Amino acid sequence: MTIKSTNKLICALQRNSPNLFFSLVDYRNNLFTSNDPKKIMEFYDSFENRDELIEWMKERPKGASYIHEVEGEKDIIVVIPTADFNGKYAKECRENIFKGLHMIFVESGGKGDFYFNIAHNYNVGIRKAMEYNPRWIVLSNDDMYKIDDVDVLVKELGKLNPEKIDCAFTGESHYHSCLVHLGQPRMYNNILREIFKHREVKFEDKIFEKYEVKYYLVGFRNKFLRGLFYKDVFSFIITGDFAIFSSTFVKKNRNILFDETYVNGLEDLHISLIINLNHNYGFINYKIGDYVGSALGIAPSIFYPRAIREIANEVYFNSVLDVMRKVF
Repeated sequence: MTIKSTNKLICALQRNSPNLFFSLVDYRNNLFTSNDPKKIMEFYDSFENRDELIEWMKERPKGASYIHEVEGEKDIIVVIPTADFNGKYAKECRENIFKGLHMIFVESGGKGDFYFNIAHNYNVGIRKAMEYNPRWIVLSNDDMYKIDDVDVLVKELGKLNPEKIDCAFTGESHYHSCLVHLGQPRMYNNILREIFKHREVKFEDKIFEKYEVKYYLVGFRNKFLRGLFYKDVFSFIITGDFAIFSSTFVKKNRNILFDETYVNGLEDLHISLIINLNHNYGFINYKIGDYVGSALGIAPSIFYPRAIREIANEVYFNSVLDVMRKVF
């Protein structure tokens, strides 16, 4: 196994760090990335409307990216963002799960990476992968575990034509190749939230109203309950933490798949919606497992601030839905 590393790709703020000043973008990012809910609430209060928040998301720098390559077969190239190339999850990917395939690890999000952006890092890895002219590009989190051998993945993708298929979905997990549902809350939902209203819900409702969030992710798996509590529900298959795209589709999108306006959330929902609307997708009989939140942590003290930060992505995604609403 041969490992090759390229030069570190550094955002403009880091490159010119001796001459930096603490800008308004920096100040707001410091609030946004805090694990103190009060500071994150202060972040949202600092904008007048949805357009101002989205403009900040667009202006926010994208952080640093450090590429490590593991040599292998290049018909299928695996792109894996990771916080630690030498960590146990990345090691499991290269020595077990995807062994034999060419892998591109995009290392970022480690200590001191003030502007980490997962969509940007995926795009960096995709652009590098396309230099080798592969047939398929696999995008995977590093915190996965093997169910099927990599030979199964290769064999199954060999059955699909990448000239006709944009995306291949695998066997379903709770976090990839599964249905998600979006809908607008009905009166029953609002009454339920009022009954069980607590500090977090009150804050979310205030922000949703201020920033014109109309469509929510629906947690109900039961179709009757979805219809009872939400209207205008539409469902589609999500790529999630493991996705497979044809190089033909990547080329059509100029080697950039993810909208980097998103800040570490819902960028996969966006590309999944586009894939589903085009209907150019297929399925393969391959399964891979995912550890939930193992790399970032899911303790309540971490999970709740992460959930509040996600509202910014919901705001932007709703702005996208406003443009695409005629499709539904």
